[in-house]
Amino acid sequence: MSFATTDDQQEIYYEVHGTGPQTLVFVSGYFGVTHIWQNLIRQLSTQYRCIAYDSRGFGRSSKPPGAESYSVPRHAADLHTVLNACQATTDPSVLVTHSMGGNIGAAFYLAHPELVSGIVYSGTYVDGPHIQQRLTYEMLTSGVKSPSQCVDFYTAMGLDSTTALEAAKWPAHSRRHNGAALLAFDIGDRYASIKVPGLIVQGELDQATPPDISAQSIAEQMPRCHLEVLKGVRHFPPTEASLKMGKLVEDFVRDIPLA
Repeated sequence: MSFATTDDQQEIYYEVHGTGPQTLVFVSGYFGVTHIWQNLIRQLSTQYRCIAYDSRGFGRSSKPPGAESYSVPRHAADLHTVLNACQATTDPSVLVTHSMGGNIGAAFYLAHPELVSGIVYSGTYVDGPHIQQRLTYEMLTSGVKSPSQCVDFYTAMGLDSTTALEAAKWPAHSRRHNGAALLAFDIGDRYASIKVPGLIVQGELDQATPPDISAQSIAEQMPRCHLEVLKGVRHFPPTEASLKMGKLVEDFVRDIPLA
């Protein structure tokens, strides 16, 4: 457990668990802390080195006040900072992402394709312009006015109340700026440029990012990607179905050759 300092002098909290021939890096989304990965890390750290971190604006990481400090490419640069701090830039890693983290992972791959051997998406969507058709800035920031509204925002999407309570600790400006960053990122046609294997784990009941609207398009655009839809699951496969998702990740990583 430690902190990495970014090029704009922000501190990013990170954790490293387990050892193994492959490194898995867990990239959170609009719920930007490590908590949603705890069950998966317990399961997977017996076989792999697992790195998780709190995104800027959330958890134990720095929370800069200005909107200019937040964007998907900025989050991708923070991920690179964490990997450097962990000395994890010698061999490529598998990115395991959630929601907005999928866009962060895609942006990171496009900037550093040599550092990625595979990408697992969960609760994912194409990009900001596409998700605006279902999720507006007003909807994303509806829960920033009070801690209880933050908790309600996440539990309504399927997150358990214990984990959702972490959101009560975050400052309103972080939610607002990350909401704007989420909606602003436009990947265009660049999913076709992601050549590493991909796995999408989507909840059948996900109202924010329905699999047939949000995930299927990515699976069709990426040359080596397939989609798994989990029955009875909403927007948080890592917490709602951690055992099933963990098994899917294990099978996925097993087929990726070591560097």
